[in-house]
Amino acid sequence: MIRTLLGSTALLSAVILTVEANAAKTNPTPTMATPQFKIAGQSSFNSYFFRNKRIFQAGNAEDSSCSRKKYGRGQLFAVDDARLKFLVEGRTDPGMEYGLVFVLDGNTDKDKIVREDYLFFGGTWGKVYLGDTYGVQNSMAFGGYDQWGGTGFLDGGMFDRVVNQTTGAPASIDLVGDTSRDTKLTYLTPRVYGFQAGVSYTPRTEHRGEQTIEARRSVVTPKEPFDTDNVASGINFIHKFANGFEMGLSATSIFAQAHSEYRSAPVRKNVASYAFGGTISYAGAGFSAEYGNNGRSHAFKEGKHRPNAGQFLDFGLSYMWGATKLSTGYYYGWRHALAANLSRRQAKTNAFSAAIDQKLAPGLGVYVEYAHFKMKNRAASAEAARVNAVLKPCNQFIGPVKSNTANVFVVGSRVVF
Repeated sequence: MIRTLLGSTALLSAVILTVEANAAKTNPTPTMATPQFKIAGQSSFNSYFFRNKRIFQAGNAEDSSCSRKKYGRGQLFAVDDARLKFLVEGRTDPGMEYGLVFVLDGNTDKDKIVREDYLFFGGTWGKVYLGDTYGVQNSMAFGGYDQWGGTGFLDGGMFDRVVNQTTGAPASIDLVGDTSRDTKLTYLTPRVYGFQAGVSYTPRTEHRGEQTIEARRSVVTPKEPFDTDNVASGINFIHKFANGFEMGLSATSIFAQAHSEYRSAPVRKNVASYAFGGTISYAGAGFSAEYGNNGRSHAFKEGKHRPNAGQFLDFGLSYMWGATKLSTGYYYGWRHALAANLSRRQAKTNAFSAAIDQKLAPGLGVYVEYAHFKMKNRAASAEAARVNAVLKPCNQFIGPVKSNTANVFVVGSRVVF
């Protein structure tokens, strides 16, 4: 059914492109306009000051030679969110837009430097994206992250950089099944009376470009569940009133067939997750919020106790005057953990942030940010033991960490062009 629907979408796009091409032949122009080439980019330098109450431990529980620990507190310099974007765009005589986007990743800690690589085609019939880029679950959604300043709180690199995560505690604004920049096909309808709909199809997650895939196991380290026939859908509404008040509403969902880390690993539940979000702004002030529910996506099918993938709420509030922006954010995530008593929310995360951004010149800004995280999971030991039974190699041992409280202060600068 999924392949039939997506096949129909691809066929429709091909027909539209053919119509555009035939129109060009009927009304040829003496000289077609040369496609335009543009370069853009950005990079940030951040100084983190952090303190974790609990130290994350990884390695093999029985072999100390495989053990390693993350820092509990200290300072870290980091270059974050660095990228260089190349854009080639043109237009056919009938008016169809087309182009190529190629984004290089400035992360010097990675072997692969390509961040995004995709083609796009657009016209009165909508827009198509083909390649390695984000899907509609990201591009069409509204949430608290639309207001977050500084490094972006949970939408930036802070959490992964210096916060030691608690085993099984939810701490993500992405739905389970999110395909990030995996190779996909996306179609967006034209916006009509403020409404727009879209769908993204990813045949196999964890696959990008020319990357080789392993059909029966995850290709990342540490191993994670992966999906095939991943379909994300979205619809949003945007309206600007005559008095300057603006609002936006969104609904997104992801459905996919889940696969375990290894062929012999326990079966995982298929993906069925969704989110609702909204944003409002007026005279420099903005407020955004989102609710996400992951159901039992990627959870183990077997066993008497049935943990789920969790739910989350995120909020953002900002105010801007002149070259200064004040913002604050809040995140709450919770889920039923692997335990006998499922009537209580046994794994949860509370986090909030506050930031001040100051624009010094066009494309140049500085900021300060503070964030506080509090995470707890009463079933951390049981969940770590369950996952480690699947991820047996010592370099994939996880936890357990039952709780952690972390405080992070950041001073940073950013250049965007």
